[in-house]
Amino acid sequence: MRIALLSGNRLSLPVAASANVILFVLLALFQLQLAHAESRSLDQVNLASSDDTPTAVSPPKRPTEITVGAYLIGLSRVSPPSEAFPSFEVEMFVDLSWRDHRLAFASPTGQPMVFLEEEAEEKLSEIWSPDIEIQHEVEQRTTDSIELMIFPDGTVQYEESFGAVVNARLDLRRFPFDKQTFDLEIQSFVWDQNELKLIVNEQLLGMDTDFYTPEWTVTGIEALLSQRSEIRDENAFSTFTFRIHATRHGGHYLLRILMPLMFVMVLAWSLLWADPIDRVRIGFIALLTVVATHTVISRSLPRLHYPTFSDILLTICYFYAAVLVVESIWVNRVALKSTERASEIDRKMRWILPLGTSVVLVISILILWI
Repeated sequence: MRIALLSGNRLSLPVAASANVILFVLLALFQLQLAHAESRSLDQVNLASSDDTPTAVSPPKRPTEITVGAYLIGLSRVSPPSEAFPSFEVEMFVDLSWRDHRLAFASPTGQPMVFLEEEAEEKLSEIWSPDIEIQHEVEQRTTDSIELMIFPDGTVQYEESFGAVVNARLDLRRFPFDKQTFDLEIQSFVWDQNELKLIVNEQLLGMDTDFYTPEWTVTGIEALLSQRSEIRDENAFSTFTFRIHATRHGGHYLLRILMPLMFVMVLAWSLLWADPIDRVRIGFIALLTVVATHTVISRSLPRLHYPTFSDILLTICYFYAAVLVVESIWVNRVALKSTERASEIDRKMRWILPLGTSVVLVISILILWI
């Protein structure tokens, strides 16, 4: 009887273990089936939400109006005119604002959600944004600070302080007394004029009048709106242009180059009272002075297809010195036959040469400045 009981216990142990294994397998299969069902349900929810809330892939309406404000902190640098591809560097503050009803939320206090720096960049990547970029940049702009605010009614306000280097188009006809306009163009990279429209916020336009720029004075700013066609899309893009008006300080060129040249020309004019034999040698010295000055100024300019004010002035000085040399040789030959005739020529040239030069110079200035 004892032997039978022992054998019975030995037989019941494998049966119990098998039952436990079967129960564990059934439980695992049930959990796997439940997880699969939850996954399918979540996929369906995500698919439905992506169809119903296209916040990050499309503008809230067509076209979405973006108000733009810009403030010039400073014109940091303008490349020298000798560069073939001139550029300018600015420090600016830009404010963009639009309304996206999909971002509206309930707020008892009415306070906006505020995101700064990295948080602002991350949040901006999660919502729809105008994807603004600066046209004709020499290099990617450097962002100093970012602030993103989302108000309860869905209004989004984006503020950025940055520095940028942009290509410049210079008109050097009046160099070194020229005035230039530097254009910074802001445009959406993705959304054309049918989907996005830029609007100027006049209250947020301005400039820092205390900022000092070497060799330049910023005289004013203005904002322009236009439609620009790009090769990347068949439709035009709404473009905001922030135009900077600046005047070059011509004192450096006036004091160190032009005034010494004028002084040499006046001294050369005084030679008309000197002996004709000594005039030729000094006249050639004046001519060489003009050549040297022209060389210095030419190094300050690129290869232009039009004459500048400095080119016209130096050409007049060339003519002035050449006439002085030719007149001196002529008077020297006339004096061999008639001293009175030579003196009469000198008396006339003392007035004709400076007056004629002045008239040509005034006409040239009027042509360039009017």
